[in-house]
Amino acid sequence: MPAVRSPMVADVGARIRSLRTAKGLTQAQVAEPNYTKAYISMLESGRTRASMKALEHIAGVLGVKPADLLGGVAAPARPQFQLLEARRYIEQQRATDAIPLLEALEEGLGASDQLVRLRYLAVAYNLTGQPKQAFPLIERAQRMADLLEDAEEQVRVNAVLAAAYSRTYAYEEAQRLLRDIVAACDNGVLNDPAFHFRRLVDLAVVLTNLRQPKQALAAYERAIALADKFRDRPSLGALYSGMAKTHQDEGDLEAAIMYNQKSLQIFEELELFDQVACTLDNAALLYSEYGNRERARECLARAAELAVETQRDGTLASIRATEAEVIAKSDPKHALDMAQDALKFARKVDQPDAQVRLLVLLGELRMSSNAAAARRSFQEARQLSEERSPHLLRVIFDRWSHAAESTGDSEEALRLARRALETART
Repeated sequence: MPAVRSPMVADVGARIRSLRTAKGLTQAQVAEPNYTKAYISMLESGRTRASMKALEHIAGVLGVKPADLLGGVAAPARPQFQLLEARRYIEQQRATDAIPLLEALEEGLGASDQLVRLRYLAVAYNLTGQPKQAFPLIERAQRMADLLEDAEEQVRVNAVLAAAYSRTYAYEEAQRLLRDIVAACDNGVLNDPAFHFRRLVDLAVVLTNLRQPKQALAAYERAIALADKFRDRPSLGALYSGMAKTHQDEGDLEAAIMYNQKSLQIFEELELFDQVACTLDNAALLYSEYGNRERARECLARAAELAVETQRDGTLASIRATEAEVIAKSDPKHALDMAQDALKFARKVDQPDAQVRLLVLLGELRMSSNAAAARRSFQEARQLSEERSPHLLRVIFDRWSHAAESTGDSEEALRLARRALETART
């Protein structure tokens, strides 16, 4: 006979058997019409784990809540320690270390801890850029939270789902969830100021990506008011970065530069050098747009040094794209060579956003001398963006339209401008 899989599985089986016999029901009666007598027998003897749907069915037949079947036993010390260790890894942004630890904890945890494990694992996959791996885990966690009637966990799991939606550019779905989550925090369903703060920041970022800057800034202001209740400096730095981007989209470069500097100061103090490099990269774009190209070049030089030191090739690819964009404002010929070299590097390290930016820049630089080559660059950027960076589609059509207009092709410019508007609506 196969061994019992875990204390939790055995405990669930014992509860089913106890409730069934107390009600005078046979295994076949509990099984009908969706399952077999053999399956119920295996559940009761602890030889298999019940699915969420099976628990709902059995609880309905027995006249109890599904949570009554998931009482579970106290989690053994070792699995509990590993769960806490995995949480520490996630908090330290070491998600790749957390994943194998969490995957190995399939057995040995009580129901509540198993729910937390699923949530942590989904968070870890989100952090490593694998949201498709997170979705099935989130679905399992949602069902378990519902069965346990754990309102706080329902909110926390939905926050992980919102993050997965954001990473797959489903911003409308993310916005809907985040508004519900913030409302739950406002109404006292979950009393956790740090969690509340982070979800407001997430909502603001999503609203910025949806080009709703006024609503985004309102969410940021609410987050700042909450920030005084705890000291989460990394999240505050991310908040200021988001505010800088939102003000940039609004055309307020002075406010954007101010918030970028606030963000940079926090990341410098915390010695989060990858974030420092990213913030300097953004600062360079702001200074270049403001007309201070010398300051932009200084930011890029330091950003590149930090990206190399921290071995962040993706960040370095973005920095090299920004360098080419800055140089293009004063020396288009030199920028063309830089953009081609930077594109090779971005492809080598598989950084799609940088590739799209560089293809667009090459299209702009080639438009006056070789319109056919320019169109090929823009078309390649559009195709890559549709596959991997849909948030950049509007930018592509917008800049492609301006490039066409600069050559006197007003009909093409108008067609592309319409595509840009259509993209913004979707």
